[in-house]
Amino acid sequence: MLLGACGNGIGPPAPAAPRIDYVDGAIEPILGRGGTAVVEGFGFGAVQGTGGVTLAGTGGGTVPASVAGAGGWSDLAVRITIPDSAVSGLLTVTTATGLQLTATVHVIPHVRFAADTLRWQSRVAFPSAPVGVGAAAAEIPAGNVVSTTLYAAGGAELIGARLVPDAGVYVARALGGGTVTAWVRQPDNADPVQSRTLPVPRAFAAVAVATRYNSHFSGSALYVIGGVDSAGRAQPSVLAADVTADGVAGRFAPIEPLPAPVAGATAVVRRGRIYVIGGTDSLGRPQRFVFVGRLAADGHVDGWYVQPLLPTPRAYGGGVVLDDRAITFGGVADSVPPGGGLDAATTRLASSDTAPVSLVSGFFAGSWASGATLFPAPRSQFATLDLGDVVLLVGGMYGGAATNPAETIAAAVTGDSLGPFAGPVGTATIAGQGGGTLVGPAGVTWREADGARHGLVIGGIDLSTGLRKSGVWGF
Repeated sequence: MLLGACGNGIGPPAPAAPRIDYVDGAIEPILGRGGTAVVEGFGFGAVQGTGGVTLAGTGGGTVPASVAGAGGWSDLAVRITIPDSAVSGLLTVTTATGLQLTATVHVIPHVRFAADTLRWQSRVAFPSAPVGVGAAAAEIPAGNVVSTTLYAAGGAELIGARLVPDAGVYVARALGGGTVTAWVRQPDNADPVQSRTLPVPRAFAAVAVATRYNSHFSGSALYVIGGVDSAGRAQPSVLAADVTADGVAGRFAPIEPLPAPVAGATAVVRRGRIYVIGGTDSLGRPQRFVFVGRLAADGHVDGWYVQPLLPTPRAYGGGVVLDDRAITFGGVADSVPPGGGLDAATTRLASSDTAPVSLVSGFFAGSWASGATLFPAPRSQFATLDLGDVVLLVGGMYGGAATNPAETIAAAVTGDSLGPFAGPVGTATIAGQGGGTLVGPAGVTWREADGARHGLVIGGIDLSTGLRKSGVWGF
């Protein structure tokens, strides 16, 4: 093909046609009313002029979307706020010359999560009692419904005094009101072509799912990133498999590896990018590394890009990526065994680090800086549940954890700022219902078509007994 191209006529390539490529980093995104979105493409014009953006509105008409700020319009990207009266349908960018470019979007209401009324409820138990499992949710819109499939991969069981990683992959469907179906282990098979579990055991890996509704990929794939192997050493591997709403559809295969081995990293999927922050190396030492991977149109990772280093090494903490800012918090600073261990003497962090992120490119726009102390006490090995307006931390190792004074704590998100975590919040705790004092649970959240947000925590070790738990708790 390259040789054939050399015989073509000499001259500059034909100019690219104006187009919309992605909205909010996805082919066909799910947008929340009142939220910010970025339209990516080409040929919008260097200035807005008489141009604008509209979305489908109630009653069959259209509603204008406000362009965010003086720098919200460029030839390659337009940043907008989703109107409160927008509905699912076509998003249209009209340029100053009158050209109209369209894309399909799904719009759902914005419902503020009320942390004070949170009530943990027992869900269908996990088939095993894992620690270090990774979990992800795929939201699939269809008409006026958003259906969600939950995936859980890897994890470890305690055999003797050693955590032994597993290769299992499990799938469940979310039902109305935050309930879920039974977890189904995907087929194990001695023939690797027929197997739908991981080809190698992993624990404390990051797990992400890509669809046309949250990425550049037109299919659906599950990714298992880093984690420890059977020898307890962190790996740089990234394993990927095609998935459907009902299960894993193809075998897991290695794709583009991370630049360095990591386990216990903070991983965030946002606008078609995967952010991997911190984590331990193969010797259990917390690191300062930050990587960003962009999910490409073929489902591969379009390179892992090394970003500015954290000011502080941290692992087994948490983090969020907001519109223009990334924030990471908590975790451990000492060398630790896989999973972070249960040693109360380990140095844990109450601090945070923060850095600017480009809404358009997804890359970091500057260096990290030490942020505010967000925790009432140093804390690690918790589940982070990002609920839009609120971020919850559940479980973990912290002073007084054995008596559960702050099993779930919450912080408010306002724009690009994350407030301090405080609590306890909620009207019923996991420990109070016999679920144990959880260290190292997995966490996952999703939205329904009415905008309601739900979440789960899976497994973990009971600090009081040292035993792994098979419980699944949700709201």
